[in-house]
Amino acid sequence: MYIGGSVVVGLSDILELLKPLEASFLGPFIISLVCNSIPFISLPYLLVIIGLTFKYVTLQDRILLILSSALGATVGKVLIYFIGRGFSKLLSQKSRKNLELFNKIAKKSLALAIFVFAALPLPDDVLYLPLGLTGFSLITYFFSVFLGKLFLKSVAVFYGSLLTSLSEELGYQAIPVFVIISIVFSYYIISIDWSKIVEAHVEGGLKSSVRCLILELSLVNKKIAGNLKKVVTRI
Repeated sequence: MYIGGSVVVGLSDILELLKPLEASFLGPFIISLVCNSIPFISLPYLLVIIGLTFKYVTLQDRILLILSSALGATVGKVLIYFIGRGFSKLLSQKSRKNLELFNKIAKKSLALAIFVFAALPLPDDVLYLPLGLTGFSLITYFFSVFLGKLFLKSVAVFYGSLLTSLSEELGYQAIPVFVIISIVFSYYIISIDWSKIVEAHVEGGLKSSVRCLILELSLVNKKIAGNLKKVVTRI
């Protein structure tokens, strides 16, 4: 498209360029790679993966969607690992604190911690950058992240499949309900201080971490109640 002698790329042009990628599942791979390779910035790419379940309707296609997006996300986190390796000599105060957290986790099963951080929509770079800084085994790191992302993408695709089925049965008016549920769930994930839970697990085991999680959930609930009260008062 030309406007005033300049070339303007529209959304339709971008979608046209992505069609060959979608056909070969490179689209989900690239989206997952890019969104997972930016340190400490969480992009809602899982919504894209969920949305793609409307396009990929067969079991084989959805399995390929899971595998391609999980592999892309893993490669993105490998880039995060190497960023940590490259900046190992430039540690800020915040990075030192994160490294101390890593040292605590290292006393337990670190591969399990990597899997858990990858399997949940957590701020995982707080763990992965220190892994690069300390030169943790790249092979163990890769497979732990991949298995975690495989689980996360499977849940996302299952959720998208459920949304697709219900939309066909109940109509597309059911979609806003799922959108609201997704927003609320994302808010809880973002609001919880996961570093406290990890530290509680390191210091006191599973029971301590569960108690800490319950406490964090209650704090989020109070915050939500307070915000709703403010909204009602203004109305």
